[in-house]
Amino acid sequence: MTEEKEKLYKHSYLSLFSVNYFIQGTVTSVFAVIIPIYLLMLIANTGAAITASDIAFIATIVMIPWSIKLFFGILTDKYGMEQVGRRRPWILFPIIVAGIVWIVLPFLITPNNAIMVFIIAGLIITTGTALSDTALDGLIIDIVPKEQLGSVQGTCWGLRSVGMIFGGPLFAILIWIFGIPVESIFILLGIFMIIAALTIIIVQEPKTYPEVNVREHFKGMFNNSKDWKMYSFSAFNAIIDFVVIVFLSLYILIQMGLVSDTGTALELETNDPSIYMVQAYISFLISIGIVGGAIVGGLMSDRKSRKNSVYISYILATAALLLMLLSANVVFLLVIGVLVGAGMGWRHSSYSAVAGEYSKEHPEMDSTYLSICNSFSNLGGALGLVFAGVFFAATGDYLLMFFFLALIQNIGIIPFLLMDPLDYEFKLRETEALKKKE
Repeated sequence: MTEEKEKLYKHSYLSLFSVNYFIQGTVTSVFAVIIPIYLLMLIANTGAAITASDIAFIATIVMIPWSIKLFFGILTDKYGMEQVGRRRPWILFPIIVAGIVWIVLPFLITPNNAIMVFIIAGLIITTGTALSDTALDGLIIDIVPKEQLGSVQGTCWGLRSVGMIFGGPLFAILIWIFGIPVESIFILLGIFMIIAALTIIIVQEPKTYPEVNVREHFKGMFNNSKDWKMYSFSAFNAIIDFVVIVFLSLYILIQMGLVSDTGTALELETNDPSIYMVQAYISFLISIGIVGGAIVGGLMSDRKSRKNSVYISYILATAALLLMLLSANVVFLLVIGVLVGAGMGWRHSSYSAVAGEYSKEHPEMDSTYLSICNSFSNLGGALGLVFAGVFFAATGDYLLMFFFLALIQNIGIIPFLLMDPLDYEFKLRETEALKKKE
């Protein structure tokens, strides 16, 4: 059954998957970069005020769907449409709805209802995006051969990360340089989302799937040590990713003299809007590293060894952070920023190949399994933010912070060492099978 499903994959599908993941990341970035400033300007024009807690409240509500991807996984594994498939309905329809909301949003919002409209619209948009993301994860697990799983997942994750890091700043540049109204950005994003989702129609999906017994199969994902080792590896995979991008960007801006750190607060040294360009440039360089690392790491995972690829990713990521201690030269730091991004991309593509192999062991609910792994990964990222915040509050030293991050990211090696290579190295399994036949 698995081999028949994997014959459906075509190399051209990777570009379709990548575009969809990039747009998903861009949606998240727009909510983080564009919408807070847009709300401040919109409401300030009326003489009213919007507080940081208002913006935080909107962000909290809007991001809820990403925290319940596990339930979306169950939904996309259990239910489908006979004529369309098990995955494609959950990829197409939620994104089309989300795209329509983006398109009509400018015609609904006013200074008086802005907060409520963005809460409702944002919740619909992110629900559609998270649901589609979960289904697309499952479709990739379903049809991509194990020999290409690392490179496909790594590339897709890399493009999604580029969207998250660079998408918002890119739109900020378009707004600032070309004077494009923010409302037009919303409409364009909605159109792009719909077009990208519609391309998935040409992707062939399996006509038959294993019967799903949600209770039985879900229980089977938690009643053995093998899967718990994978979940532990997942939890530490991205423990520093959120932190390192924030602190790296701030540190470079400080060294450039654009931001000052008084020890108690950060202050802008200039009101020149060109600082957005500088931040976008930093994000762009990190994004280049992420994509390059994700592609190379994925290829190595597939063609050489997933185990060695994981080890190399940790070595690269650790070395990049330790190199930050050598010099405060801005050009040097920008180069190191590319290496930091490469380490992140490589590490995640290697992790994705391993997680994908484990997911294939649960064909009835592979999307749910991958969602569980990613939930643990997100939990680890949140804990990383807490640990880093406490450490920096105690030390106030950026260099010590980078040293600390270099150390704690390697905790992920411990659960990985406990995992059996036969569970994630398909070439090793094939070799063992041949030996048994002999």
